[in-house]
Amino acid sequence: MATRTLTTTLCALAIGCGSLLALPASAQAPPKLVAPGVWFLEGDSHAGYCNSILIEMRDYLILIDPSYPGRSRELLQQIPAISGKPVRYVFDTHAHGDHAYGNSLWTKAGAKTMAFAGVTQEMNLYEPERWRTAIAKRDDVRAIGEADVQRPSISLRDNRFVLRDRTREVDFLYLGWGHTRGDGWVWLPRERILCTGDAAVNGPRNKLWDADIANWPRVIDKAAGLSPTTVLPGHGAAGGPEILVGQAQFLRDLYTSVADQLHKGVPVTQIDVHPALDKRDPNWVRPDMLQDVTIVVSEIKAGKAAGSLPHTWQ
Repeated sequence: MATRTLTTTLCALAIGCGSLLALPASAQAPPKLVAPGVWFLEGDSHAGYCNSILIEMRDYLILIDPSYPGRSRELLQQIPAISGKPVRYVFDTHAHGDHAYGNSLWTKAGAKTMAFAGVTQEMNLYEPERWRTAIAKRDDVRAIGEADVQRPSISLRDNRFVLRDRTREVDFLYLGWGHTRGDGWVWLPRERILCTGDAAVNGPRNKLWDADIANWPRVIDKAAGLSPTTVLPGHGAAGGPEILVGQAQFLRDLYTSVADQLHKGVPVTQIDVHPALDKRDPNWVRPDMLQDVTIVVSEIKAGKAAGSLPHTWQ
């Protein structure tokens, strides 16, 4: 099946994996208890929301990915019904709006936001341009009346940060530049639960512009080396290690297919990755892959991460 013509310019890419279009009322999914004191809070994809994870410690709660302001407002109402403990820490897995734009609502509620240093670095590179794009298209961003996304109040500089008490251990890990330069993973070693953000998604929900596509599968391999039994992705249903395996294989197959055809002189608009992907990686393949192909071509020709190349959108 030939790759179909891209109908929107690459400059109009949505931030992260969420739509920036006018929003319907959110269909709030019930929290899913995946282990004692650990809840998977699946976001409404139609509203552009990512998944969030709530982790209960002895005296407080940790929230992974606050998503857009609309979702944060839902979570501020939903979480007290799950646990009476306060949310003390809110962790941004990366800088994209569908994961981090709710930050200021949580600091106003008394929580500390945190992320790896690459998240703040990426925000400083691309904001407030992306925030302004969201203001123009999203009621929930416009409604909070702020001119820029609030940066994480705690910037993690090492590759591992641990919160531990008598209840559990929570490891915040930086494994390298994959989906974005600041990707953070959250690992619960006792429960063998891995929270991936968008470094591993379950479904055709990848955005590649801020990625190091060649390095991304190697980062996932490091995460898979933890041997998780439960994987909680940034988008799509929860599952097991097959999410990591499939995400990494998709990225490798995509890169290899594009590189082979590019080497043979196939024009970018004629590169067809479906024969290589449809049978092996159907869960991650969109009908129109031209955007992904174009970004991979840019990375190959430049010889460096696509995310390090100039890119913007309106």
